[in-house]
Formats: sequence, C-alpha cells, structure tokens
Amino acid sequence: MSELPTPFGGPWNGIDWRLPPRFGKIQCLVGRIPVNRKAKGERSGVASPFPAFRKKNAVGSQAAFPNATALWRLWEKTVSRLSAEPALLPVESREWIRFRDIDSTARRFAREHLAGSSRAWVAFSLPNGPEWIAAFLACQAAGAAAMPLDATIPFDARASTARALGASYLWTSNGLEPLDPRRRRVGYAVVKTSSGSRREAAALPFSAEAMIEDGQNTAAAMGTSEKDRALALLPFGHSYALGSVILPLLLCGLRIVSAEEFLASQIPSWIRKYEITFFPSVPDIWQTLGRLPSASPPLPSLRLAVSAGAVLSGETARRIYDRFSVKIHSLYGSSETGSICYDASGDATLEGRSVGRPLPRVSVTITPSGRVSVSGRALYGRCRRVILPDLAQWNVAGELRLLGRADPAVTIGGRKIHPAEIEAVLRRLPSVTDAHVRSVRSGTRTYLIAAVESPRSAGELLGLLAKSAPSWKIPRFLVCLPRLPRNARGKVEERTLRELFHETYPQLRSAEESTIRPAATSSSDSRIATENSANLP
Repeated sequence: MSELPTPFGGPWNGIDWRLPPRFGKIQCLVGRIPVNRKAKGERSGVASPFPAFRKKNAVGSQAAFPNATALWRLWEKTVSRLSAEPALLPVESREWIRFRDIDSTARRFAREHLAGSSRAWVAFSLPNGPEWIAAFLACQAAGAAAMPLDATIPFDARASTARALGASYLWTSNGLEPLDPRRRRVGYAVVKTSSGSRREAAALPFSAEAMIEDGQNTAAAMGTSEKDRALALLPFGHSYALGSVILPLLLCGLRIVSAEEFLASQIPSWIRKYEITFFPSVPDIWQTLGRLPSASPPLPSLRLAVSAGAVLSGETARRIYDRFSVKIHSLYGSSETGSICYDASGDATLEGRSVGRPLPRVSVTITPSGRVSVSGRALYGRCRRVILPDLAQWNVAGELRLLGRADPAVTIGGRKIHPAEIEAVLRRLPSVTDAHVRSVRSGTRTYLIAAVESPRSAGELLGLLAKSAPSWKIPRFLVCLPRLPRNARGKVEERTLRELFHETYPQLRSAEESTIRPAATSSSDSRIATENSANLP
C-alpha cells in the first residue's frame, strides 16, 4: 500500500468511484485506486497536529468545555458509560480503539487547536478513521461547527473550497488557517456540504439538536445499538454516514469497523472476519457485490444491510438475496433533511416497489406538482419544511415510490415530455438497473438522450422500448454502460456523463444543452424550496 500524508500527517489512500477521464473502455473503478500525488496536490514533510493516535494514558484532562454543544454533552454520557469498551477498529491497524482513547484525543485537540473558536465554522479534510472522529468531537467540545470536507479534495484547493462554503477557519497541519475569523454564527454544530453532483456544493448548517434528532431517529428506525458492529466504508462526512453511523456511535455506542480503501471482493470476508452486523452502502457497491464471479459463503452475522444515495433496483436486491441470503433495506434521505423513509422489512426493496415508509417524527407529503415535501426536527438551518426536487407518489401500501426529478417538461414533436417519465420506462425494461435521461436542443429541434445501466446493447434496448413507448418518447441517442458513473455518495457524476456523451456522440458538442439532471437520489439541488429561508445565514 502506498502512503501519502493527509494534511494532518497520517498515511492514507483514497477511494475513487469515478470513471477515468478517457472512455476507450467503459469501466467502473471501485475499491483500491492508486492515489495520484500530483493530482491530489498533497504536501509531504509537514508537521501534524494529529500525530499517531494516542492510546496510552488516555484518561486525559476532564476539564469542562463551557461552550460545548449538546452533541458533546451526549458524547460525554456515552463515553462515561462505555469508557473501556472498544469503539473503532481501523482495518489498517487491526487494533481496536476504545471510547476513552477517542475522548482523550478529542479533548486534547480542542484545548490545543480550537481555543477561541466558539461559534466559528471549522473546516477539515480527513479520511475515515479515529482522527476524523476526534476532530469532529473536538469541534463540538469547543462549541464550533464542524465542516467536514471530502478527503478527495486536492490539498491546494481546500482553502478555496472552505472559503466558498463560508468557513471561518480551515484546520490544517499548521493549525487554524483564518478564512473569515470574524464570521460567527450562533446555534450550529455541524455544517454538511451538498453533493455537488449537479452544481457547486453548498453549505448546509445544522444545530446540534437537529443532528441528534436525525441520529436517534435513524438508529431507532433501523434498530441499531451498542450491540451492533457496523462496517463503515462510506465517507464519514457525508450525510448518509453521519446519520446512520457516526451519530449512533456518539449517541448510543455503535461499534465501527472502518477502512480507508477497499476492494469489493474484500467486503464479504471482512463481514465474516469482524462479525459485522450492520453494513450501510450505496447501490454501486451492492451491484458490484452481486456480480462477484465466485460463489460466496453466507454472512451469518449480518442482520442489517442498507442501501441509500440512489434508488436500488429490485434486480440488484434479489441478486444479493440469492447470493448471501440477506435482504437489503432502502433508506431515503437528503443532505437537507437527514433520513426520510426506510424499508423496515426489506420486502419493498426486494420487489423494487418503493423506498419504504416515513420515519417516526418525519412528515412527508406530496405537493400538487408531485414533489416530496418534508417536515421535521432534523432540517437544516431554521427550516420548518423542505420541498425536494424528487418526484414521488404513494403506493397502495402507504410506501413512497420515487419517480425521478422534477424538471420542466420539454416539447418534442409538439408534445410535452418529462425526462423522469422516460427514465421510469427504461428502468422497467429487463436487465436495466438504472437510467439517466436529459434533453438537448440542436437548432430548432429538441432531442432526448439517455444513459442506461445494462449489459444489453443500445439496439436491444431501443427495440424493447419501441414496444412500450411511442416513437416521440424514444431517446435519439442512447448509451449503455455496465454502471453509470457515480461519486462516493452514490450520486451520478454529471460532468463525467457529459464527457461520455460528447465522446460517444461528437455532434452533441455543438448542441445547446439543457440542464443535466440526475435520476432521483438524495442529493442536494438548487431548486430545493424551504420555508423560513429568510432566516438562513
């Protein structure tokens, strides 16, 4: 394993689920990806405020933190109850780190690096591991809002990224780098960043109470507790991982086994080796696991498998069930709201009929335009209600079925068409696990173009589509891929897909393109409507 320094000095390797920039062969790289030092822009030989994680003399100072958030207060209760218990096992070290080890390091970080940062937004970029959790907790102890950035952001771009998101400081190897130190905001403990799969990422501030609500609600819906052991391969700072893994660790003592890099083929053996009971992942990984070439032994310890980030096809869920005898449970949420719906039985996911029912204390309605409206106590900012860009409907079982994205209809052949409608038709075709449709305009004419996740050829799919849709609803251009390109959150990589379309169909370069639109996911979107938006910072 090659080693590169993080800004905090520890070695790590990244995980990149993106397609390569050239498409001579369409492929999806999942798992162990060599890290490009030049592309990452990492600096070596810098002093680190995060030296080797301290485990000796880990009792640490119990000095009070007067500005601490409610998240820190609840963490103190967890660590007092489970002090000597194992909390985190990085597979790279093969050694469990106790709750009190994490607590001691977090206190040290807060005292040595975050003095005077109360109410500031503090950005940091770290890979999964004990330092990430300690840095997050140190912000809570100091009364600062933690803004975790993707570890894949190049080193030289982190300051500009953090500044664009409104951070007060960037926590680097040299300590707190001031960005806008006078900018302080009362009442926030965590600043999530939207996926940026469609446009530039946006800052989404949450109060400690909202984060606690999401963590407790998600854990209660899934039934996770300190008796569970989660395999955490999701980036810790993403909304899905925060709500399903990190907050349950802090609030109720969920144990975590983490890895900085992995191959999909390693996942079943890790689940067996570490007796994993809970594995949250994204559709791209589940599809890869379902297509592993060799037969896999059962996973007797795994009681809960969850998929979120995008809609999981019923075909993939059935393939996993046939191979591992494990039902996958869909979780639907957004960066702005936290978890929204959950398929408790796994049957809805297995049959591909829905993403389940709303979580307790989460109110979901469908607007007259068909968009998902969410009310609850886990929303960002001071919002009371958030209207998402996802189109959905209730099925007869009272479950939420996602239909696509709410985009303006396009006119083709004198008829109005919603791209989401065509996506839904494509997903119902045999061997299609996902589809992405958008429109382009060339001259005076508008065309539909589509990327489809299927082993079939474009000709086969167009032939099947012609049997169930009129000619004016059939995409003019169609690309078949083994997998749609997605980022680490499971979201469609729109820039990569645009390059793919242009490379496959050069004539599209001269076309006037409409807005690129991903299929229904839990990612952020600039068209999200909120109530009380005037109160946002």
